[in-house]
Amino acid sequence: MDQAISLIRGLGARSGFGDDWLRLWGLKFVLDGGVEGGALEEPYADDPANAGHLNWDPAVMTQVCTEAVRRGWRIGTHAAGDRAVRTPLDVYEAVVAEVGRLPPWTLVIEHALLSSPAQRERAVRGGLITVQHPLLWNMRSEMLTTWGAERTRDVNPLDDWLAAGASLAAGTDIARPFNPMTNVWGMATRGTKSAGVQRREHAITVAAAVALYTMGSAALNGEADKAGSIAHGKLADLVGYSIDPLAADLYDLADLTPAFTIVGGTGVHDPGRRLGDQVPMAH
Repeated sequence: MDQAISLIRGLGARSGFGDDWLRLWGLKFVLDGGVEGGALEEPYADDPANAGHLNWDPAVMTQVCTEAVRRGWRIGTHAAGDRAVRTPLDVYEAVVAEVGRLPPWTLVIEHALLSSPAQRERAVRGGLITVQHPLLWNMRSEMLTTWGAERTRDVNPLDDWLAAGASLAAGTDIARPFNPMTNVWGMATRGTKSAGVQRREHAITVAAAVALYTMGSAALNGEADKAGSIAHGKLADLVGYSIDPLAADLYDLADLTPAFTIVGGTGVHDPGRRLGDQVPMAH
């Protein structure tokens, strides 16, 4: 603990440092592993003697997180299993009790692959969540082996999160593919790479999925006033598609890639020359 606190005190920056091209979001705590190392409330399906482990003692993590937020840092905690999700909720509630109410998106849980209704209620009251459907899309087979069919079907229940009133931001994480529209398709169908559909009733609409990727992520980054939507005065960072994702057939979205990309008002990708002379191109 002393080493972690000393490290935080020695950092020469805090959340928000940077500019519109590169900005520090915050500090990340890795509380458990992934599919094969997630901390679960019940044992693994393929190893009844194992329920995963936590990388942090909750009391120590509480003290370190408290020091971090006092020094202006946001915190994102990687938590895959339901026991790991419960733990940062305990920690975050203790931090708020110590330092008082914090700005939105200061204390965040990353992934929350498995969660109970009670945990989702607590998260709505005091935490915020980022979700990455590509983890289910890419690792569904591993989940079936390690966590079992029932838990795998309830990974990333986006419909339940939204119905509970959760503030969500969607991302791609490091799972392939890195194409957001493939993941929009996945959130709207519950489709996976090679193992079919997982509990279709957890699917959300394409419009809701796009909103999580755009306005949800902008809110997470504290940039809702200048990013996340196309509006006068906002950053000119956007992509255009050959079809309207909101009106297209769902299964046309899975392989849909941008027809053009504009960053900072400059075209950086336009293989079909759709922008013409209306937008300057990067050279």
